[in-house]
Order: sequence, then structure tokens, then C-alpha cells
Amino acid sequence: MIFPAVCWAQEAAPPARFANPGLAPGDQVLVHMYDFADLGGGVNARIAPNGTVRLPYAGTIQAAGMSPDAFQIAVADALRDRGIVKNPNVTVEIVSAVNLTVQLSGPGVSSKSIPLYAPAPLSYVLIQAGGLNGYAAHHLTIIHPDDEMPTSLDYDPDSPDRAVLQTVVRPGDLVHVASRGVYFVVGEVGRPGIYPIGGALSIGQVNASSGIGVVKQLTLLEVLAQVGGVTAIAARSKMRILRTVDGKREEIMVDEVKLYKGEVADPIIHPNDIIFVPTSYIRQQTNNLFSTALSGLYAATQIKSITD
Repeated sequence: MIFPAVCWAQEAAPPARFANPGLAPGDQVLVHMYDFADLGGGVNARIAPNGTVRLPYAGTIQAAGMSPDAFQIAVADALRDRGIVKNPNVTVEIVSAVNLTVQLSGPGVSSKSIPLYAPAPLSYVLIQAGGLNGYAAHHLTIIHPDDEMPTSLDYDPDSPDRAVLQTVVRPGDLVHVASRGVYFVVGEVGRPGIYPIGGALSIGQVNASSGIGVVKQLTLLEVLAQVGGVTAIAARSKMRILRTVDGKREEIMVDEVKLYKGEVADPIIHPNDIIFVPTSYIRQQTNNLFSTALSGLYAATQIKSITD
């Protein structure tokens, strides 16, 4: 994928101490030299380990450390200095550039590289990334390529803070978006398993990866809806939420019968909670006896039909 060389608006001008890292060995550029019909599709070139690029007609040009615009001027100057073209028509597009991008990572965002040739506000980077998804926690970390300490931010998409959105992101930075975490459901439920805290993922057309159907706080009743409810042999009054707080395991007892009746509060589910729905052995035995009785009745019906 080719990204056009664009710079940020004047209000996001780089701070005085910022030095554009420019192109680097391994970066890939597409150079269009429109004065040559045989190069109609442009020249796709990669910067060599010594920082140079060799181009038809223009020869070998030092590219490392240059901005895309400066490299474009250098190619045009080479053609002019060689006396090949008096007024060269040259453009440069960046295919990939390690130092001229912002990397986005983490389960809370679609991982990708955003082309960035000058410092820009965080809002611009998030818009280019398509925003945060339903798995995203309200915490972002900007990791800088130099010795500067990482920048930690609290960002709520539903109530964005202007100062956070204007936080400066520079070329070469990495923006990590943490996830809300997961919870675990075991025991007598329809679909035991590990689920992300990001909305009702298994119901209707909701999709946490796009932010659709996401709830800010997930409750136990919503969890039970996601996992298909409890089974017929569940000990509904002995449901437990196992939670680790400061390294210690806590056990929260929940009576699901009272929960559905609204007689007790609906607990908020935390990351790494384990929801355990035990088996009711009385219900299990009753269920087994009922199944045996049905099987016997079916067998008797079949025998009677044969004898008749």
C-alpha cells in the first residue's frame, strides 16, 4: 500500500527540539520521473544499507536522513546536474518507512502503521486508525523511540478530554491500546469459555471489534445472556464469582434466582473474573430419573407397537 507524502497542519507544528528522523535503510519509495516514458509506472526502490538509492538516469543518491520532500528535490537536482532534463518533473511516494510512521498495537485497536512525517495530535492518529474498538480499555501508552519516558493517558471515547486528544504523537512513536480484559465462565452454562469484556458478542448483530453493541460495564446477567444461560441441572442459588484482589482470591456468592427477581444487585464483572455455576446433584439425579422414565416409556411404546 502506498501512502502519499502529507504533512500536518500548521497548528500541530513540531516542537523546536524535534528533529525529523527522515528515511532510513530498508525503507521503500516509489519515484515517479515523468520525463521518461519508459518509467511510466515509476521506480520502486529500497534504500540500501549504506543509505543510498540507485535510480535510472539520476544515478546513486544519498537518501538516509532525508524527508520525502528533500529526497524528491535531490532526485530532481541529480537529473538537472547531469544535464538530462532541464526542469525535471519528479514526485516521491513512501511505500514503507520505519521512522516516518506511527505504529498502533494492542487488542484495543486495529494494529497498523500510520504514515506520519511530522508531529501530530493523537486525535489525528486515532482517526487514521479507524478509532478504538470495543475491546479497548480507557488507557493508552505512547512509547517513544528515544530515551524519553512513555506517555500514559486515560482516554474515554464516550467523553473525550480535549487535552488528551491534543497530545502530540511523533514519527517513530508506538501507541499501545490495552484491552478491557477477559472473563471466564465454567460449570453448568450453555457455552462455557473465555470471553472478552467488550459487549454482548454472541447476541444479534453486535460486534465489539467495531464498537457496536458495546457496554461500558458488563454485569453478571449480561454475561449469562452471552453464554446461553444456565443448564437444567445448575445449582442456581450457589453461583460464585471468583476474583483476585491484591494477589488474594475472593469468592462472591450469588443467588441467581434472587438475581433474576431483582432481589439482589447485579454484580459488575471485572477483568479476569471466573464465574462458576456448580452442578445441583439433586437436580442431576432428578433429571436422570426423568430421562430413565422417558426411555422406559419409549421402549414400552415400541414393544406395544410391535406386538400389536
